[in-house]
Amino acid sequence: MLRNRKFVLWLASEFSGIVGYSAWSISVLWLAYQISGTLLISALVLFVQYALYSITFIAGPFVDRIADKRTIYLVVLPLEAVAAATVGFALETGHLTVPLLLGMVAIMAILDDFWWTVSNTVPRVLVGRDNILRANGLVTASGSTGGLAGYSIGAALIILVGASGGAFLFAGLLAAAALLMVPVSIASVPVTESSLGRHFIEGWARLTEGAGRPHLQIGAVFAAEGFFLGAPPLLVTLFAHRGFADPSHAYGILFTAYVVGAVVGGLIVSQTNPRRSLGRVIAATMVAEPGAIALAVVVQPMLLPSVGAWFAVGLASTIPATLFYAYIQAVTPAEAIGRVVSNMYLFPGVASAIGALAFGSLAVNVDPAALGYIVALGLALAGVAALAVPTVRAMNF
Repeated sequence: MLRNRKFVLWLASEFSGIVGYSAWSISVLWLAYQISGTLLISALVLFVQYALYSITFIAGPFVDRIADKRTIYLVVLPLEAVAAATVGFALETGHLTVPLLLGMVAIMAILDDFWWTVSNTVPRVLVGRDNILRANGLVTASGSTGGLAGYSIGAALIILVGASGGAFLFAGLLAAAALLMVPVSIASVPVTESSLGRHFIEGWARLTEGAGRPHLQIGAVFAAEGFFLGAPPLLVTLFAHRGFADPSHAYGILFTAYVVGAVVGGLIVSQTNPRRSLGRVIAATMVAEPGAIALAVVVQPMLLPSVGAWFAVGLASTIPATLFYAYIQAVTPAEAIGRVVSNMYLFPGVASAIGALAFGSLAVNVDPAALGYIVALGLALAGVAALAVPTVRAMNF
């Protein structure tokens, strides 16, 4: 894989963008809380992000029809850099308001729809189906390392210079990611001659193919799991603020522990390569995650035990999604990956948006420990549902 110059440059571009995105992700929740004084606004940020991520399907037909995928990067990444820099400058000059923040978050989320969709098509285009797991192993390792670096840097910036540092870093690294893509031409399979509308319909039709419509069954399970997707970051924010003498310090450490767990989970998947038992591994980790959430409730506000608990949460929570998208990439024809991946994201995306708003609203009046146990119970039920669906248990390629 590393002898493939195009793949290496693309991987470097993705790494740069992920480092910036991760620093931004840890900063924006804290920033929203700072300017509003309520966790509800942090939840509203997640709601806007997840709601717009859930319409990623609008990007699929465009991505699949573009003969050179590089075009998406060269258009989307600079625009998103401008939006991130706008947030940073507004905060530094005292002009950042909740509506402006939510507006920039919305713009970046829509641009992310195109970035994320094209990123899921590139490995198959550059290395082919036979090498997709090798490529995804490197992508997972690079992305996890970039996430760890970004979250760690973002946490340090919050402590040292404030939340605006994450916005400026995101803008700079997005610009670098775009520059890295300039020499990388990613010629895809031939563009179909059908109209954009027909292309769109064909993408949705693929979700209903097969006996028992397996894509719909799998999507329903991931919708149940996706409802709780935003809960762990919100719980970290809530626990850090209400349970520790130095909230910023605790938030940076606990969020980083959560991401380190995600890094380890991704590397475990890459190393073990459970392509023949995807469904069973997905269900098992979905059942394990609520136990880790409950542990995080029990041990807070003790810092070291909390670090271990949030590490476990991150590890368990990253595996189902990693395997889910690898499965979709592997079983979908190359010319339709953009549409199928983005269409399938609708299931967990809508659920995540609703869940973020629901848990943010509950956090206003519900005790943090009780909220943690509610999340744990819900995740346990989602895991049991996954185990009960034969189509999920049988996932493999």
